[in-house]
Amino acid sequence: MKDQLNNILTVKPWIIFLSIIILSIFSETMIGIVLMIIWICLFTYWTLGVGEKLYNKLNDKSILNLKRFKIQIGFVVTYLLIVFLTVGGYEINNENIAEYGWKAWLIIPLHLILMYYMIHTIYFLSRCITTLRNQKEGYGWYMLGFWFFPIGIWIIQPKIIELLNEKPAYNNI
Repeated sequence: MKDQLNNILTVKPWIIFLSIIILSIFSETMIGIVLMIIWICLFTYWTLGVGEKLYNKLNDKSILNLKRFKIQIGFVVTYLLIVFLTVGGYEINNENIAEYGWKAWLIIPLHLILMYYMIHTIYFLSRCITTLRNQKEGYGWYMLGFWFFPIGIWIIQPKIIELLNEKPAYNNI
């Protein structure tokens, strides 16, 4: 089972893109909701798996913190589950902030932390890719690719597949 799940890390970009298109077609149906939940679980596993595998390939692990990366993803998943399962989401704006009362003073900082963690997760993955590729290129391009995921996956996923399939240059015999 673990080997089958690890195949998700090296899935072809067109399969990921096609799955996003299918989700958007069925988004308003019960099938679409179930597919979305499955896709989000697989995407979370993909993010954790790629981050962990790429981090383990780094020679200098001091530049990034894997434990922080995992905690951030845990916070994002937990926060989103709590928000969507308890209140079904929220929409705070200038006209309705009074309706939320004290909850707004809790939601807004937590949402800002959520955004920071999501951006830092993208930074972690982008930094791993550029460090392992030994390129002078900036990791900002990869961050943009992750941010605009349906388009960026065409550039990012082939590089991830290449890095994950790369054998170490030395043997520990």
